[in-house]
Amino acid sequence: MLFGFYMCPRRAIYRSGFKCSNCNKSFTSKDIFLDLTVTSGMKEYSELKPARTELVRSPLVSFLYEREWRQNFNRSGFPGRDEEFQMAQDYFQSVVDGILIDVSCGSGLFSRKFASSGAYSAVIALDFSKFMPRQCYDYIKQEETPMNTNPALVRADISRLPFASCSIDAIHAGGAIHCWPSPSNAI
Repeated sequence: MLFGFYMCPRRAIYRSGFKCSNCNKSFTSKDIFLDLTVTSGMKEYSELKPARTELVRSPLVSFLYEREWRQNFNRSGFPGRDEEFQMAQDYFQSVVDGILIDVSCGSGLFSRKFASSGAYSAVIALDFSKFMPRQCYDYIKQEETPMNTNPALVRADISRLPFASCSIDAIHAGGAIHCWPSPSNAI
Protein backbone atom coordinates (compact mmCIF):
# COMPACT_ATOMS: atom_id res chain seq x y z
CA MET A 1 0.00 0.00 0.00
CA LEU A 2 1.32 3.43 -0.84
CA PHE A 3 1.36 6.16 1.74
CA GLY A 4 0.45 9.03 -0.60
CA PHE A 5 -0.59 11.96 1.55
CA TYR A 6 0.63 15.50 1.87
CA MET A 7 1.80 16.69 5.27
CA CYS A 8 2.14 20.40 5.95
CA PRO A 9 5.67 21.11 7.29
CA ARG A 10 4.45 22.75 10.54
CA ARG A 11 1.19 20.94 11.13
CA ALA A 12 0.12 17.36 10.44
CA ILE A 13 -2.87 18.26 8.28
CA TYR A 14 -3.80 16.08 5.35
CA ARG A 15 -4.82 17.84 2.16
CA SER A 16 -6.11 14.75 0.38
CA GLY A 17 -6.56 11.05 0.74
CA PHE A 18 -5.04 8.21 -1.22
CA LYS A 19 -6.03 5.04 -3.00
CA CYS A 20 -4.74 1.57 -2.15
CA SER A 21 -2.85 0.15 -5.11
CA ASN A 22 -3.93 -3.39 -4.20
CA CYS A 23 -7.68 -3.09 -3.62
CA ASN A 24 -8.46 0.33 -5.17
CA LYS A 25 -10.20 1.48 -1.97
CA SER A 26 -10.00 5.23 -1.48
CA PHE A 27 -9.14 6.56 1.94
CA THR A 28 -10.12 10.08 2.89
CA SER A 29 -8.82 12.88 5.02
CA LYS A 30 -11.27 13.92 7.67
CA ASP A 31 -10.49 17.28 9.15
CA ILE A 32 -7.01 16.77 10.57
CA PHE A 33 -6.33 13.05 10.25
CA LEU A 34 -6.17 10.43 7.56
CA ASP A 35 -8.88 7.80 8.06
CA LEU A 36 -7.52 4.35 7.10
CA THR A 37 -10.29 2.28 8.69
CA VAL A 38 -12.46 -0.09 6.69
CA THR A 39 -15.34 2.28 7.44
CA SER A 40 -13.61 5.22 5.76
CA GLY A 41 -16.01 6.81 3.32
CA MET A 42 -18.88 4.47 4.20
CA LYS A 43 -22.25 5.73 5.35
CA GLU A 44 -23.28 2.46 6.98
CA TYR A 45 -21.10 -0.20 8.56
CA SER A 46 -21.72 -2.57 11.43
CA GLU A 47 -19.15 -4.50 13.40
CA LEU A 48 -19.06 -6.00 16.88
CA LYS A 49 -17.26 -3.60 19.20
CA PRO A 50 -16.21 -5.01 22.58
CA ALA A 51 -17.26 -2.81 25.51
CA ARG A 52 -13.68 -2.39 26.74
CA THR A 53 -12.80 -0.63 23.49
CA GLU A 54 -15.79 1.70 23.41
CA LEU A 55 -14.89 3.69 26.54
CA VAL A 56 -11.64 5.01 25.06
CA ARG A 57 -13.47 6.11 21.90
CA SER A 58 -15.59 8.72 23.71
CA PRO A 59 -14.90 12.45 23.34
CA LEU A 60 -14.88 12.83 27.14
CA VAL A 61 -12.09 10.26 27.60
CA SER A 62 -10.20 11.90 24.75
CA PHE A 63 -10.39 15.21 26.59
CA LEU A 64 -9.53 13.80 30.03
CA TYR A 65 -6.91 11.22 29.05
CA GLU A 66 -3.78 13.32 29.37
CA ARG A 67 -5.28 15.85 31.78
CA GLU A 68 -6.36 13.31 34.42
CA TRP A 69 -6.50 9.63 33.42
CA ARG A 70 -2.85 9.06 32.39
CA GLN A 71 -1.51 10.40 35.72
CA ASN A 72 -3.09 7.40 37.46
CA PHE A 73 -1.02 4.87 35.49
CA ASN A 74 1.79 5.07 38.04
CA ARG A 75 -0.57 3.45 40.58
CA SER A 76 -0.59 0.39 38.32
CA GLY A 77 3.18 0.12 38.16
CA PHE A 78 4.00 2.38 35.22
CA PRO A 79 7.21 4.33 35.90
CA GLY A 80 5.91 7.70 34.71
CA ARG A 81 5.82 9.27 31.27
CA ASP A 82 9.35 10.68 31.19
CA GLU A 83 10.93 7.41 32.29
CA GLU A 84 8.64 5.41 29.96
CA PHE A 85 9.70 7.65 27.07
CA GLN A 86 13.38 7.23 27.88
CA MET A 87 12.96 3.45 28.08
CA ALA A 88 11.32 3.47 24.63
CA GLN A 89 14.05 5.71 23.20
CA ASP A 90 16.73 3.37 24.55
CA TYR A 91 14.94 0.37 23.07
CA PHE A 92 14.53 2.06 19.66
CA GLN A 93 18.20 3.08 19.30
CA SER A 94 18.66 0.63 16.43
CA VAL A 95 15.95 2.35 14.35
CA VAL A 96 17.04 5.97 14.71
CA ASP A 97 16.13 7.86 11.51
CA GLY A 98 13.46 5.26 10.74
CA ILE A 99 9.67 5.41 10.69
CA LEU A 100 7.93 4.94 14.04
CA ILE A 101 4.24 4.27 14.63
CA ASP A 102 2.75 5.05 18.03
CA VAL A 103 -0.27 2.70 17.99
CA SER A 104 -3.19 3.43 20.28
CA CYS A 105 -1.54 6.82 20.65
CA GLY A 106 -4.43 8.35 22.55
CA SER A 107 -3.94 12.09 22.84
CA GLY A 108 -0.47 11.73 21.35
CA LEU A 109 1.54 12.11 24.56
CA PHE A 110 4.31 9.81 23.34
CA SER A 111 3.80 10.60 19.64
CA ARG A 112 4.62 14.23 20.38
CA LYS A 113 7.65 13.23 22.47
CA PHE A 114 8.94 10.96 19.69
CA ALA A 115 8.39 13.73 17.11
CA SER A 116 10.10 16.32 19.30
CA SER A 117 13.10 14.07 19.84
CA GLY A 118 14.17 14.38 16.21
CA ALA A 119 15.29 10.75 16.29
CA TYR A 120 12.90 9.50 13.57
CA SER A 121 12.36 10.41 9.94
CA ALA A 122 8.60 10.09 10.46
CA VAL A 123 6.27 9.53 13.40
CA ILE A 124 2.76 8.22 12.82
CA ALA A 125 0.29 8.84 15.65
CA LEU A 126 -2.32 6.12 15.12
CA ASP A 127 -5.52 5.48 17.05
CA PHE A 128 -8.88 3.87 16.29
CA SER A 129 -10.85 6.56 18.08
CA LYS A 130 -11.84 9.45 15.85
CA PHE A 131 -11.55 11.79 18.84
CA MET A 132 -7.97 10.99 19.91
CA PRO A 133 -6.26 12.26 16.72
CA ARG A 134 -8.21 15.52 17.09
CA GLN A 135 -7.05 15.82 20.69
CA CYS A 136 -3.48 15.13 19.60
CA TYR A 137 -3.77 17.89 17.01
CA ASP A 138 -5.01 20.32 19.66
CA TYR A 139 -1.97 19.53 21.80
CA ILE A 140 0.36 19.95 18.80
CA LYS A 141 -1.09 23.43 18.18
CA GLN A 142 -0.43 24.33 21.84
CA GLU A 143 3.23 23.20 21.82
CA GLU A 144 5.54 26.13 22.48
CA THR A 145 8.58 24.46 20.94
CA PRO A 146 8.27 23.39 17.30
CA MET A 147 8.67 19.66 16.74
CA ASN A 148 11.54 18.31 14.69
CA THR A 149 9.15 15.93 12.90
CA ASN A 150 5.40 16.52 12.87
CA PRO A 151 3.47 13.35 13.59
CA ALA A 152 1.13 12.13 10.87
CA LEU A 153 -2.30 11.75 12.49
CA VAL A 154 -3.95 8.54 11.34
CA ARG A 155 -7.11 6.68 12.31
CA ALA A 156 -6.73 2.94 11.75
CA ASP A 157 -7.61 -0.42 13.27
CA ILE A 158 -4.65 -2.05 15.04
CA SER A 159 -5.58 -5.49 13.70
CA ARG A 160 -5.89 -4.15 10.12
CA LEU A 161 -2.89 -1.88 9.77
CA PRO A 162 -2.78 -0.54 6.21
CA PHE A 163 0.99 -0.46 5.80
CA ALA A 164 3.14 -2.58 3.54
CA SER A 165 5.25 -5.28 5.19
CA CYS A 166 8.66 -4.03 6.32
CA SER A 167 7.68 -0.37 5.77
CA ILE A 168 7.73 0.51 9.47
CA ASP A 169 10.89 0.45 11.57
CA ALA A 170 9.42 0.65 15.09
CA ILE A 171 6.05 0.26 16.77
CA HIS A 172 5.33 1.76 20.17
CA ALA A 173 2.28 0.50 22.07
CA GLY A 174 2.17 2.12 25.48
CA GLY A 175 -0.46 0.92 27.90
CA ALA A 176 -3.40 0.16 25.59
CA ILE A 177 -2.99 -3.42 24.44
CA HIS A 178 -5.69 -4.47 26.91
CA CYS A 179 -8.15 -2.25 24.98
CA TRP A 180 -7.58 -3.92 21.62
CA PRO A 181 -10.46 -6.14 20.46
CA SER A 182 -8.01 -8.87 19.42
CA PRO A 183 -4.42 -8.40 20.65
CA SER A 184 -3.30 -11.63 18.96
CA ASN A 185 -4.54 -10.39 15.55
CA ALA A 186 -2.82 -7.06 16.09
CA ILE A 187 0.51 -8.66 16.96
